[in-house]
Amino acid sequence: MRTHPRGVPDRNRRVSEVRFHYRRCAVCKVEWLPEPPADLPRYYPSGYHAFHTRNELPAAAAKDAERLGFVTEHVTGGRLVEIGPSQGSFAFGAAQAGFEVTGLEMDAACCRSLEEVVGVRAINTAQPAEVLATLEPSRAIVMWHVLEHIVDPWTLLETIAANLEPGGVLALAMPNPQSLQRRLFGSHWVHFDAPRHVQFIPLAALVDQARQLGMELQHATTADAFGRECNLVGWQRSLLPGAKLRPDPRAAWTIEKLLGTLARRFEEQGLRGTTYTAVFRKRPA
Repeated sequence: MRTHPRGVPDRNRRVSEVRFHYRRCAVCKVEWLPEPPADLPRYYPSGYHAFHTRNELPAAAAKDAERLGFVTEHVTGGRLVEIGPSQGSFAFGAAQAGFEVTGLEMDAACCRSLEEVVGVRAINTAQPAEVLATLEPSRAIVMWHVLEHIVDPWTLLETIAANLEPGGVLALAMPNPQSLQRRLFGSHWVHFDAPRHVQFIPLAALVDQARQLGMELQHATTADAFGRECNLVGWQRSLLPGAKLRPDPRAAWTIEKLLGTLARRFEEQGLRGTTYTAVFRKRPA
């Protein structure tokens, strides 16, 4: 069924006035865009990625230390594949921690920065499942806010499970369609981000699919540092008129920030936060 009969526009970046019609599975509650635009790359305009200089990378990587800890709690060293590494702050930190890092990235400029500035291997591809299937087994695979951009996430998860070494881990983060903000704001939720987000997968559905592929959930939270930041952004920007990613100096900005502060304790309990982070471990042989 269509979850928004009138369709959802690109409220965040206003690349076009097209409305996008999402559907939701009545059983698993997964919501998806069945007909992504053929020109989807143009919805990622110039400036979508913010690049770091080599001198800026250590500080940027420090902000990802918690995410890296989610991985190193289970595995250390070996091959780590990051799908969608963007500017490479996590990749840099993982390399510094002793992982052999390969990034699978659709943006050519990001790939150049990954190799020339970050110093890790980069493969330019918009088909990560196809490339991953050709790589040697990995000890860890990470996707930080990437799976929601993938048209066929289930095939990618199958490929990840096949590529992981026994005992290896998959760590990911993505918008939480069961969050308080998603329920309150609907398609006005800033993290809806149509049409760049083509999938909204509840954690329960992801856990079920992972288990069928031989991966067990080890940890899940909506209260990690980046998740808390996303909560605040959601409160500040979901009700803004116009392009939602621009700053807004009006009183509404302060009021919405106050709402986010008041809702923080509630959102951080019971996986109600606006994004979730999950770690899965492939069953040992």
